[in-house]
Amino acid sequence: MSTPRTSTGQTVVDNPFVERGRITEPRQFAGRWSELSLIFDAIQAGRPVLVSGSPGIGKSSLVSHVADAAAVNLEREDLQAFYLDLAGATGPDDVYRTVAEALGQRGSTAAALEVALLADDSPTILCLDNAHVALGAGWGEGLLETLARVVRGGGLMLVAAMDGQPPLLSERFAYVRLGAFAPAELRLLAETYLDGTGVQFTPEDMRALAALSVSHPAYVQRAASHLFRSKLEPGYDWRAAYLTEARERPVPGAPLPPAVFEGDGAADGERSLYGGVGGAGAQPGPRLASLPETSPAALVALLVFAAALAIAVTAGPLPALLAVALAVGAALLWSRRRA
Repeated sequence: MSTPRTSTGQTVVDNPFVERGRITEPRQFAGRWSELSLIFDAIQAGRPVLVSGSPGIGKSSLVSHVADAAAVNLEREDLQAFYLDLAGATGPDDVYRTVAEALGQRGSTAAALEVALLADDSPTILCLDNAHVALGAGWGEGLLETLARVVRGGGLMLVAAMDGQPPLLSERFAYVRLGAFAPAELRLLAETYLDGTGVQFTPEDMRALAALSVSHPAYVQRAASHLFRSKLEPGYDWRAAYLTEARERPVPGAPLPPAVFEGDGAADGERSLYGGVGGAGAQPGPRLASLPETSPAALVALLVFAAALAIAVTAGPLPALLAVALAVGAALLWSRRRA
């Protein structure tokens, strides 16, 4: 947490938004309530979890928080949690060996991992980050399916995070799609980081922050950093500085929509670019085609046909005359309303 400090006789406040990587401090993690609920529900049901989403959307921070909070949420004080970044692994053997050694055993195979888990009485949760790197290298799918079988046997809990679309695996995973922040999550994040700085963001600031970042966490951090600086340096154009940075150095694999650079923010339709506001990952439903218009002549013809049918059924002219009168009246009324 950032705190005021004194330098050369002047009070200087550190910018709390300059750290833009994975959030490892539990007190700075905010929101993602629905996703955490889904993840821990799946874990308690004995299912492995695969978290997906665009780059910079907060997957690394989420799985780190799962590792930190698992013992409390699952009410297991003896739970052992491990976070592993697969971007630095060369193959599944690295993963098996690292976890086995952390449990006090040796070996670099899946069998060695299972022996280590059986030898340890404590429950274990393994949180894997950047699984898309392993998948791209050709060994990630086998690793995930092997670990999922261990989970099915009751010896392990597993949460893995990856960029992009998750693969189709032979083992059953619970899939959680991480999207943009909901308004309440964005507000809570800002309040969490601003605590103790003496700086506040106004409701207008928060609206601008949401629009310019499309509530994408990585861009929220960037925009908030410039906004915070403007609170300390009157005249600093934080919007222009942020947009210049976002244009010249976009988040790899997740550029902002062009509408952000054309005005004060993205159009409402752009908000679903990163899986929808609030992380629900909802996609817009299919558009319904409009019904064809019916002309007065066609309406009269239809009702006259109904009158003829009434004559055939009732064998009397009265229903037919009544149907014709209704048809003419309805057609006239419809024509007046269209005019």
